[in-house]
Amino acid sequence: MRRWKKYKVRLAAVLLICMGSLRFSALASEGPASNVWLSVTQIPSEARVSVTVPLAYGFVVRGSVDSNDTNPVSVEDGNLIVPNVKVHVSVPSDSGLGTKAEFELQTITEHAIPIWNYSTDVREEHMEEENPPREGLPVELKPFIAGYDSDEGKTHYWKVVEDDPTWDRISSPTRFKEYQMLIDNVAFSDPGEVTISYEDGNTALKSVLWYDSTIALNAPEDVQTHGYTAAGTALIPSEKYVTVDVKVGGRQDEYSQVEESLKVGAVFWQVIPGELSEVTP
Repeated sequence: MRRWKKYKVRLAAVLLICMGSLRFSALASEGPASNVWLSVTQIPSEARVSVTVPLAYGFVVRGSVDSNDTNPVSVEDGNLIVPNVKVHVSVPSDSGLGTKAEFELQTITEHAIPIWNYSTDVREEHMEEENPPREGLPVELKPFIAGYDSDEGKTHYWKVVEDDPTWDRISSPTRFKEYQMLIDNVAFSDPGEVTISYEDGNTALKSVLWYDSTIALNAPEDVQTHGYTAAGTALIPSEKYVTVDVKVGGRQDEYSQVEESLKVGAVFWQVIPGELSEVTP
């Protein structure tokens, strides 16, 4: 009973709603990148819940000023750039006197981004020990996008929607600037409301689109062997790669203004700690 009560308290404490800043590029295999990540650690407690997750998403529509370009907007049609794209510089600008830089867009082959779990916990029977052994703790993530069905979710009138805006390409209107986000082919499609607490102490009730599932992260393996930090988080995390996709409504010729053909938004994360395995590793 004590363990259950402890986890009820912990679950309330670890309903961590996290917001970060801009992330345009996906993980580049080499060279600089603009990815921003977040580590969240719950202290004090026997458990140390720490995950590293992407904080934002972004995509660009390659529009057209030609009214005859009535193509749908999609990666397959070559007019939608999603986070698995990076810039490859083939000729640096400083490679020779008067040399003009050359670059191209490349699609990252794995089409995925990593999420890491550093979480650990202590078993009940070791709670009173001075230096209790730590074990890896699994967690679940349930992300959501704020601003659903409100002006706060819009940039130049972009609107996140719960259904696929591309299913009917010949409809009028064409669902211009509507988009649906997906992770591992699961959409953000469950509308709801959450109360978000900010660092300045203010709170606000937000309309959101919940991810229509959870993302399970395995416990870090063999924490006793690989070690953990002074804060109690694993030195070697478990790792999970997830794919990211977006479906965008409208036609290519509707996206005729460059500055309005870009969308960047924040992802919020609910972190839910799991239970230690039944058998001690």
